[in-house]
Amino acid sequence: MAQDEVGTVHNSRQRDILRALQERRQVDVNELAERFGVSGMTIRRDLAELDQAGLLDRVHGGAVPRRAPAYGSRSSTRTPEKTRIARAVANLVGPGAAVGIDTGTTCSAVAAQLAHRSDLTVITNSIHAAFELRETRSRVLVLGGLMTPELSLVAPTAAQERPRVHLDLLILGCGGLSVDRGVTYFDPAEVEVRRTLADRADRVLVAADHSKFDRKKAMALGDLSVIDTLVTDRTPPADLAAAISEVVVAP
Repeated sequence: MAQDEVGTVHNSRQRDILRALQERRQVDVNELAERFGVSGMTIRRDLAELDQAGLLDRVHGGAVPRRAPAYGSRSSTRTPEKTRIARAVANLVGPGAAVGIDTGTTCSAVAAQLAHRSDLTVITNSIHAAFELRETRSRVLVLGGLMTPELSLVAPTAAQERPRVHLDLLILGCGGLSVDRGVTYFDPAEVEVRRTLADRADRVLVAADHSKFDRKKAMALGDLSVIDTLVTDRTPPADLAAAISEVVVAP
């Protein structure tokens, strides 16, 4: 059974609240009430509904983006599966490629597998991935921005200049994969970085273990057609596999 972990945005004001949160990473009840010309009680009700829907976390006086489970706790789960996936992904990275590497534990495992290479150009906004590549002879470009608790770097505003890069391959992790909602994540600002890099990539590869199948998080990158290749540890459900161009099951 699908695990639907997010609810519904009920009105355009709530969508605008989420956009403001994406740009500023914290919103204030009083500022929102003044901006939308409604009472603080109305804004608090909006935030409560968005919190219940899994789209943000309420804090005193406002809200912040919904956080993923701590990186440290995730890095110690399904380690053998992530290692197999990372090895299979590394084998798909061609000579001299320009490669984007996403945040997350599986993508950091991919970075570790690529560390011995000397022919790549790697672009990442993940401090964890960059650390795995600290001794590589390949070129590593770390995108700048505001540091999140995940140790990823995201643009502090939507207006910040986008990176001028072209990628042969973008390697993404994910929070969930589902036929109806596509590729989903926890953090809206990180999704914007992924969307920017996907627009500049010839191919998009998602590296995800089977626990992500039919899971749904709050923020969508796009439908499953954005994925050229899925590398995973088990054969996905038939409808999921049919919606993705290529599925590679790591040995």
